[in-house]
Parts: sequence; structure tokens; C-alpha cells
Amino acid sequence: MTDRYTIQREAEHKLAQAENALHKLKAKMSDAGEDASQEMADAAAAAERTLEKGKVKLEHLAAATDDEFDKIWGETKDAWHQLAHDAERGWDKLSDRVKSYFA
Repeated sequence: MTDRYTIQREAEHKLAQAENALHKLKAKMSDAGEDASQEMADAAAAAERTLEKGKVKLEHLAAATDDEFDKIWGETKDAWHQLAHDAERGWDKLSDRVKSYFA
């Protein structure tokens, strides 16, 4: 089994990458001003909510004792992977819209 520190580092890295991509997108949307569509703004907000959920889950894991961590990770592993998958799927959709708009 992967140890808790590896799990936490991987999760932190994934969240940081997603957060960085979201900040870059928001900067592009800001530069576009009124030309940025509401659909893009809604998609960015949804991506931000997904990131926040991931951060909360990671905080719970980080604060847990080793025994609690194993229990929490066992109970939430599937949910975490689904959250990561949803974020990637959301980013894919968002990325397609952004690429078409900013191309």
C-alpha cells in the first residue's frame, strides 16, 4: 500500500496543478473582459468548487492520525479518485471551450 505521505504529496501536487491552470484561465478571462462568455465563467466556477472539495478532503487526511488516515483513506479513496476524475473531465471540457475561444 502507498504510504500516507506519498498519497498526500500526490494529491497536493494534483490540486496545485489544477489551481495554477485555473488562475491562468481566470487571467485570460479577465483580459477578455466582457467578451468572455457566461458559459466559461460558469465552467471556471464549477472547477473552483471541485478544487475546494479536494482541498477539504486533503485537509481531513492531513490532520488525521495514522489509524484515522487509513480508515478515512479506505472510505474516501474511491470518492477522491472520482473527484479527481470529475476535475479532469471538467478541465477537459473547460479546456476545449477555452481553446476554441482563445485560439
